[in-house]
Amino acid sequence: MSLKEFDQSNSAISGLGQSGDIAFLNFFETYLSDTLDSLDQPVRDLARKVVLGGGKRIRPLLVFRCGSGFREVTEDLLKVSAILELVHVATLVHDDILDEAKIRRSHATVHTQIGEHNAILLGDALFSFALELATEFPSTRICKLVSSATRRTCTGEIMQTFARGNFEITLSDYFSFIQDKTGELFKASCQAGAFLAGHTEHVIDLVGGFGLSLGLNYQIFDDLIDSFGESNVVGKCLGTDFDSGKVTLPTILLFQKLSSSQNREIKDLLGGVDSISDFSRQKIGDLMVELEIREECIVFLRQKLSQTRLIASNLPYEDMSSNLLNFLALFDEKLSSLSGDAFPNFLALDK
Repeated sequence: MSLKEFDQSNSAISGLGQSGDIAFLNFFETYLSDTLDSLDQPVRDLARKVVLGGGKRIRPLLVFRCGSGFREVTEDLLKVSAILELVHVATLVHDDILDEAKIRRSHATVHTQIGEHNAILLGDALFSFALELATEFPSTRICKLVSSATRRTCTGEIMQTFARGNFEITLSDYFSFIQDKTGELFKASCQAGAFLAGHTEHVIDLVGGFGLSLGLNYQIFDDLIDSFGESNVVGKCLGTDFDSGKVTLPTILLFQKLSSSQNREIKDLLGGVDSISDFSRQKIGDLMVELEIREECIVFLRQKLSQTRLIASNLPYEDMSSNLLNFLALFDEKLSSLSGDAFPNFLALDK
């Protein structure tokens, strides 16, 4: 792909949503579309539907922000961005099946259209294609980063799946799950960008730490959206974590604040049944409001974001540090998108 039109000025790496990100993402969408043409039919059409159907493209943006400033590697940045986005979309295809989600990005999920069997195979094909593309780099480093992150992502999802319905899960357990299932791909995105830009191993390690921390924050935010967001705003099914038995931050903090007798009562309400009764939903919802769980979750996330901000501030290169700090500013806006209604959406009656 010719990149002569790409904005070559230093201003091309300005804040999120400005000229640099927009220019890069415009090229990225074209590059990603062209890359999918290499797939065989009928996988190609299905892949185009799920891969090009929208998305925040956070991982490509992290690649760009950690690797920009070196115009000669821009095409490599686009390629590794496509690889990581393919892995991410593959995980979404599989996650939607596991969560029995019906909506993704305001559209019907692919498994509801082509069946779970075919959707699983589509996800597998996207994983395989991503790793195939990763082998095309002259160094094995990219392939190692991507394959390791893919493995850890699957490990995190398996660990969390095994823990469904286990209300003894601790914050430490929860962090371990989400660091693997989300943080590892964020880490790989940052490290791949820094590696392609020729940064030292020390810097690659530092941005990897930033990626892990950011991934942790992002998954916490996503879990809060699942509990307290508005489906018509975020464009996907909400409440799937609770209904599928996943234990996330709101539930963990709730159990921490309950008395011993309340703890036993709620666990009895949640255990041993195929579906949650309206009475149980109302009871848990009332407790979440009474104990201000939503507000405590937001405070908790802001504290975690401060830690991530500190990592970005301590990076040795001012431009890279500024790029990542500007990226973090996105979360300040995102937190305001949580529903103003303190009653959890996933506990709504008559679900």
